[in-house]
Amino acid sequence: MSKQLERRMGNDKQIKKDLTKAGARFLPEEITNVDGRSDVYSLENEFEKTRKNKSWAVLIIVLIFFSIIASITALFTYYTELKNSSIDVNITEFDDVRLKEVLGTARMADNVILIRKNELDTLIIGMRNALLNVNSKYLTQYTAVLDKGLPPDVTRQQLNDLKRGEEAELASVRAEYEKKIRTQRGIIGEIEKERREAERRLKLEADNLAKIGDESKVYDIKMKSLSSSQQSGFEAQKNYYERYIKYLILKYNPVFASRGSKELLERSAALPADKGGLRAYDEVFANENVWSRKRFDELRGKINDLDGLVGRLRGIDYTNSVPPAVKGIDNLYRSIVNEYENLWFGLVNTVKNKNSQIEDYRVALDAVLKERPESGYIISAKNPAAVSIHINRLIPIKDGDSGLVFRTDDDFIGRVDFYRAADGFKAKVVSLEAGKSMRPFDRILINVK
Repeated sequence: MSKQLERRMGNDKQIKKDLTKAGARFLPEEITNVDGRSDVYSLENEFEKTRKNKSWAVLIIVLIFFSIIASITALFTYYTELKNSSIDVNITEFDDVRLKEVLGTARMADNVILIRKNELDTLIIGMRNALLNVNSKYLTQYTAVLDKGLPPDVTRQQLNDLKRGEEAELASVRAEYEKKIRTQRGIIGEIEKERREAERRLKLEADNLAKIGDESKVYDIKMKSLSSSQQSGFEAQKNYYERYIKYLILKYNPVFASRGSKELLERSAALPADKGGLRAYDEVFANENVWSRKRFDELRGKINDLDGLVGRLRGIDYTNSVPPAVKGIDNLYRSIVNEYENLWFGLVNTVKNKNSQIEDYRVALDAVLKERPESGYIISAKNPAAVSIHINRLIPIKDGDSGLVFRTDDDFIGRVDFYRAADGFKAKVVSLEAGKSMRPFDRILINVK
């Protein structure tokens, strides 16, 4: 039994050892320490361990990096100071001629001149705009006067008054702006003078110009100013020309706004657009000494020329009231030509009929004169200086011939002289017997020389 007890006690020791090893994985040291003893924590020991574990490679890399950065900074600073020192020395060497200022003046002069010229252009555009405002104002007044339909002399007078007022206002605007423009041109002249002087001096120092380059910033600023000035000038020019084009369109393509003008356009548009056939020359014009063939042909040529001009105007792309006005002119002129053609050729037919009747009377008087020995008769003596007469066609007379006038064989009335007129021979009373006057059908006795 004692042997069994010893065997069991030996097994208990072995189990205790195995459990100790397994529990050590999960239990704290002071629990697993079977002897009941725990270690004391020492801060000094821990610092000592840390010093022994420190890495010197990291510290060396950081020191090398900062050394490189400091070296580069020092080199760049040294190079910059060296360059600036060189520039200062060069400028100092030429301080007596102020090379730096001269270089700046030379580089900027052209840009400053352009800026000033842009300002000059702005003044000129401003003057043109002011003049255009005056023109536009008076154009409206001109149109209003023309639309009133006043008598021509009244219209002409009012237009002349407006013209004088317009010219006075235009002169005032020009005087105001031309003073400013002269001042601006003077400034530009002074700058150009300075530029020429700077260019002359720079030619003497051409070898030293490459060493001075600090003016680029100022140059860029001036270029921006120039660009802004140019843009402003372009906008002003664009605005002016747009307004000027509108003014020109309205001036040369007016709008007929009055009621009378509109009615006139309507009436002329309603006229026939065709031109009737032009008639040929009639010999009655020549026989009556009214119109020669040459003058007749010249008139026909003028009508054709007018037709061509009006046709050319109708081919232009006008606007507003001009196209209907040109068409109305064309219709009116064609209508007038047609009416005059009818008028004068109607008169020609009338003259022919009258001449036929007059010829009948002359034939009758000639028949009477054949039976009597008289040379002719008084037809009408209402005008003593142009007495109408009828002379026997068988008796030739000429300018300056004279005749005696009788009522009966022994009743003497007076004396007349003959002369040629446009419509034949006439007589002029030279003398009359006291208390007597010539009457129709008084007899004429021609004095034969």
